Amino acid sequence: MKVNILAAGSRGDVQPMVALGVGLTRAGHDVTLCAGDDFEDLVSRHGVRFVPAGVHIGDLIASPLGVEWLGHSSRNPFHELAALRRFVRASTQGYAGALVPLVGSADLWVSGLLTVHTVDALVSVGGGRHVVAELAPMRPTRAASATLAPAVHKRSSIANVVAGQATLQAISSVFSLPGDRVRAELGLPQTGRRGFLGAIRRTPGVLAASPLVVPPPADWGGNPRPTGYWFLDEEVTSAPERELAAYLAQGPRPTYVGFGSMSTREAVATSAMVAEAARAAGVRVVLHEGAAGLGSTDDEWVRCVGDVPHGWLFEQVAGVVHHGGAGTTAAALRAGVPQAVVSHIGDQPYWGRRVWELGVGARPVRRHELCVEWLVSVLKGFARGEGAARAACVGAEIRREDGVGRAVELLT
Repeated sequence: MKVNILAAGSRGDVQPMVALGVGLTRAGHDVTLCAGDDFEDLVSRHGVRFVPAGVHIGDLIASPLGVEWLGHSSRNPFHELAALRRFVRASTQGYAGALVPLVGSADLWVSGLLTVHTVDALVSVGGGRHVVAELAPMRPTRAASATLAPAVHKRSSIANVVAGQATLQAISSVFSLPGDRVRAELGLPQTGRRGFLGAIRRTPGVLAASPLVVPPPADWGGNPRPTGYWFLDEEVTSAPERELAAYLAQGPRPTYVGFGSMSTREAVATSAMVAEAARAAGVRVVLHEGAAGLGSTDDEWVRCVGDVPHGWLFEQVAGVVHHGGAGTTAAALRAGVPQAVVSHIGDQPYWGRRVWELGVGARPVRRHELCVEWLVSVLKGFARGEGAARAACVGAEIRREDGVGRAVELLT
């Protein structure tokens, strides 16, 4: 079977799709994955055919548009949505030219949330089966545990269905843009929000998350079907990673702090905040530079690192402070260590809330609320082992799941 996977977004959005592509390839299928141009190495070195999407995601993240959207949580969701709209519009300028030649080239198409409208158009012209891979719950439900921004947290409520519908309506104004670009290139009428929402309703989904973390509610009616997380394990091969291993062994387990692909205008101030908190708590910190360009201002308590495989590193730290991306949250859950989320955008507040509700992490904060006092409290809590026992139990459960294997089974 020929399979085309469209993976839009940053590393956290693309890596699970690569893991799925590897699983499908090992099952004997012919897989092609389309993603941002800067992910060619990640995709190709895992034996999956790569098609560039015509945009360099890293450059966009570092651009003023990227910093405006990703750099800080917003107290105003309308401001955040407007920034996202500008970012998506810029990131899909060359999109149609890369995707239209793929029409009719696959038996199965796997899209994501940003590409579901696009693939719906491609399939309408060239045929093929279409399944949307959901990295976070997006279908309306009464259950707060599966609603990104529930109106009622403590119980099942129709108000949460309304909240879920409102979320889809809001993002439809943004995520319909790339699909309409492709539709125009194909000579099809643009369908806007209505087309995006229709594509969501008629497309079956698989949810790349553990049912332990996102319990599938009955009112989903089996769509999407949770599979467990899609992990792509990377080998530790570089000299910096070997040096980091020696550092980790030199004393008590440090805490990891990193915000992944979230850029910022305040790298210096944030780096200084981390160093101040580490020294005040008396806890060593492994600080990920990330897209924010964070750096060490205290070589005694803070060790800066570039990209390091989470699957390897997280098992060796006392806890993980991160931005709440789905992939980073999943990696910390699987490692069985407590975590604390500093959410910036999108679905990140949801993952921070779920970590807190599951008892495997500290009280989450939004990016604009991050302060030395909160960080000191978190670091000290990790050092004392708060949440460690519960996190270890949840980690053991998640390690027993085979998310990729289950997804391959459902898709084929």
